[in-house]
Amino acid sequence: MDKAPDYKKQAMLYGVIFGLYSSLLLYFDYKFNIEKTTLMSLLSFTIAVLLIFFPVHQFKVNNSNFLKISDALKIGLIVGVIGGLMYAAYTYFHYNQLDTEFVTQATIEAKESLKNNPNNFSEEELKASEEMVTSFVSPFSFATINLIAMLFKTFIISLVLGLVKKS
Repeated sequence: MDKAPDYKKQAMLYGVIFGLYSSLLLYFDYKFNIEKTTLMSLLSFTIAVLLIFFPVHQFKVNNSNFLKISDALKIGLIVGVIGGLMYAAYTYFHYNQLDTEFVTQATIEAKESLKNNPNNFSEEELKASEEMVTSFVSPFSFATINLIAMLFKTFIISLVLGLVKKS
């Protein structure tokens, strides 16, 4: 076992697939108004696990059936970074160009929720809260949140896979 096999190309390929899959899922949800059910969530999670499992498994096979948890984490995070960046870029484009009504509607609903809050904010507090809502309900913040969520998801999945498949 002189040198561990290269896992970067494999992880990058699955990262691209993960980014495309996530972006297509968002697009199809917008285009066809797909209902979010437990079955859809379970299917999406299963696909995410498989997209991380395959490069981890392939690395283990190519490395004489030896896998360290750190290798599984590296592979999973490469998949997450590539997929997450692609998904974040598409999310930004999606909410900035295709589904601009969603951002507008979410902003209006959040502001209405603030006004109907039983805590009776002062006028200054209400204005500050509305400004904060406007900054958090934007295509950029949605993209950032999706990137962080994908990184967290791939970290947890790759950690569990590394623990299960370690030698």
